[in-house]
Parts: sequence; structure tokens; C-alpha cells
Amino acid sequence: MTRKDQDKKRIRFSLKLLIGVLLLSAVMVGHIGVAFADQDINSLLTNWFNKKGQDSVSSIEKAIAAEEEQQKLRLKEELQTELADSAQLLDQYTQEEKQRRILELQQYADKLIEDMKLENNQAEKARIAAEMDKEVQKAIKAMDKIRPKEK
Repeated sequence: MTRKDQDKKRIRFSLKLLIGVLLLSAVMVGHIGVAFADQDINSLLTNWFNKKGQDSVSSIEKAIAAEEEQQKLRLKEELQTELADSAQLLDQYTQEEKQRRILELQQYADKLIEDMKLENNQAEKARIAAEMDKEVQKAIKAMDKIRPKEK
């Protein structure tokens, strides 16, 4: 073997050794990373789930708050509409009841007036009849004075 062949063998051996050391180092570093990853994976997953859970809760709370505001506005509008409708119905009912009560009062007053006229007419008729009776009685007495006395 020539020196050249021996140097080539050494270079190949050195190269193989270097590649072997590099592969062994890579495998060791990879296993160390895997070991650290195994240890941290639980905390990474826990942290990820906690963050996602907090994000979800925050998102839900924001959605609920926004919906709550919309529903409050909707309820306020409906309440105002309902109050306006109720006020209108109450005004209409008040007017109808007022008219009905006024009509009842007018009818009652008309009846009282009619009764009063009848009572006045009856009283007036009685007064006139009494006066006529007096006049008739006076006339009878006057006629009795004129009439000859019977014997």
C-alpha cells in the first residue's frame, strides 16, 4: 500500500468517525430535546388549553354583553311602544267613559226635570182646581143669596 492509499484510508476513517460523532451528537441532542419536550408537553398543553379557555370565556362574555345591550335596547323600544299604546287605549277608554257618564247624567237630569214638570203641573192643576172650587163655591153662595127663600 502506498502512502497515498494509507492517507485515503485515514481520511475515510476520520471522515467516518466525524460523521459518526456528528450523528451520535445529533441523536443525543435529539433525545435531550425529546426528553425536554416530554417534560414540557404537559405544561405546554395545559397553558394552551388555559389560554384557549380564557379566550373562549372572554369571547363568550363579550358576545353576551353585546347581546345584552341589544336586548336592552329592544326591550326599551318595546316598552315605549307598549306604553304609548296603553296611553292611547287609556285615553280612548277615558273619553268613552266620560261620554257614557255624561249621557247618563244628562238622562238623569232630563228625568228629574220631567218629574219636576209633572209635579209642578200636578201642583198647578191642584191649585187651579182649588181656586176654581173656591170660585164655584163663591158663585153658589152668591146664587144662594139671590134665590128666593122657600117657605
